[in-house]
Amino acid sequence: MPRWKELSLFIGDPHGPLHWVKKPAYYYRVFSRVQNETAIGEASTCYLYDEDSPRLIKRHLGNIKIIISLRNPVDMAYSLYNHQLRKEGESLVTFEEALQAEETRFLSKQFRQTCYGWHANYYYFRRGLYHNQVKRYLDTFSRANVMVILFDELVADPVGITRQAYRFIGVAADSKPEIRVHNRGGKIFRMPEFWEDRGLLQKTVSFVFSRNLLRKLPLIAQKRKIGPAPAIASTTALQLADRYQDEIQRLETLIDKDLGAWKVPPAEVANG
Repeated sequence: MPRWKELSLFIGDPHGPLHWVKKPAYYYRVFSRVQNETAIGEASTCYLYDEDSPRLIKRHLGNIKIIISLRNPVDMAYSLYNHQLRKEGESLVTFEEALQAEETRFLSKQFRQTCYGWHANYYYFRRGLYHNQVKRYLDTFSRANVMVILFDELVADPVGITRQAYRFIGVAADSKPEIRVHNRGGKIFRMPEFWEDRGLLQKTVSFVFSRNLLRKLPLIAQKRKIGPAPAIASTTALQLADRYQDEIQRLETLIDKDLGAWKVPPAEVANG
């Protein structure tokens, strides 16, 4: 796996993520040190939401193994908002305001072209509509080649779930993985350890000289003051969970996993 996540080459969206690799030559150079490894891969979150990604991945890499990790959509949406608030271009100071603005942003061509970073990172509710996102991969690569992991499962049994993933991709399942927290939230700046990866110099240079970075400069001073995010408001969490109920039910049927922990009893929604 490359040390720098989110290479994001295989997307059809012309307004891609901040640090994406745009040229295949740079992408494949990252893997130039591969020798006798049993499996190689990369992880880019945009591949799940982008409609063209499954088709592009299969065209360039073949019928490979795909691992999809899904988090409770309410938790995911709030986490994504706080990530945008801390590190990217979110200017709306409450999650509720951002949810209210989402439809306008989604329909605005100007927003897609001028926002800081990838416009899809501002669609907090839509990113949690997992059913069609997962179905695209099942349809493209077949169920035998797609593994769906729930974030809850990974937290509860990181070693067991990781070994399941090892078996799925065909590497030694009896080895004990190193378990530690990656990308802990709450920090504004983090210097990625990318200098060991070939091809990422071009990626870095393209970001430094991009219009996206220039848009970020006015936001840096104010964001130094942002601390750890507070808990999501209970009313907002219940309302958002209620909006996701039908989607969760469809996803549960699609992936044949119990998603009861993601559902909200009707009485709680009514009381909320």
